Amino acid sequence: MTNPLGPDFALPAHDTPRLRPVHSAIVAEWPEGTFLENLAPAPTHPGSWLVTITSDNRIDRVDPDGKHDTVVELPNTVTGIATTDLGTFFLTGLLGAPGWQLARLDDSVAGHAIVCDIPDLVLGNGLTWDGHRLLAVDSGLGHVVAIDLVARTSSVWLAHELLTKLNPDTPLPGANGIAVHQGWVYLTNSERAQLLRCPVASHSPSGELEVAAERLAGDDLDIDPQGRIYLATHVHHSVLRLDPSGHREDIAGIDQGVAGSTSVALDPQDPTALYVTSTGGLLSPPEGGVQPARLVQLTLDQ
Repeated sequence: MTNPLGPDFALPAHDTPRLRPVHSAIVAEWPEGTFLENLAPAPTHPGSWLVTITSDNRIDRVDPDGKHDTVVELPNTVTGIATTDLGTFFLTGLLGAPGWQLARLDDSVAGHAIVCDIPDLVLGNGLTWDGHRLLAVDSGLGHVVAIDLVARTSSVWLAHELLTKLNPDTPLPGANGIAVHQGWVYLTNSERAQLLRCPVASHSPSGELEVAAERLAGDDLDIDPQGRIYLATHVHHSVLRLDPSGHREDIAGIDQGVAGSTSVALDPQDPTALYVTSTGGLLSPPEGGVQPARLVQLTLDQ
């Protein structure tokens, strides 16, 4: 079988666990070739989701009935998005180039406003709120930037070799997804196939960064109150659950509609609902070829 990443690049070393699929439902679809990147709940439309579409430089809102409309179009790509008590924020810029910005989305009027420039980003990716500030991952430079929404300033908070790529030429990202849970910041490194963590309150996070799991190729992630970590595996076309005990299990695969899974998010109103964005397998096409991009709802075991 031909390597979809090319003969010079290998897929990350990933221990594929047993597949025990949960109930799944396709909420919405986009045409083949659409690259869905990230998602966040829409605060002004309960039950709806905001989805960033890097291939089309826009954000769509998806309603519970599957109807989706564009709420903002941008001159540059849009990647990470996070809904907080202070509003919904997203990263936008040119992939691999300086000039990235943080913007605030107002989906009630389909508009946005620039909050601040982020000079330390060249390839913005995951974005999360730690209760006091936003943390943004740079997949190109291999670090995490902290953004102060009050002061409208940013600075590098965490830089470490483990956030970089082993092979700088591979199309796979290094540091990628980010989530905060019970005082810890969790990060994926897709190319190294590692899950990393460090204390969110650390004044020297690079000295306290540790490997939480290996041979685990993750993109974006989310964590439930019991500490179970859900990861979109992207090039491995699955959603993986990592229990606090270390047990791993795939809870969705190609047959559940998550080929090219890029991000996952727990429904803040329903602890049994996990939403997944997918590209249809653009980066690593599954057997049978690229599928439509999708937003999928998974019903979790409790």
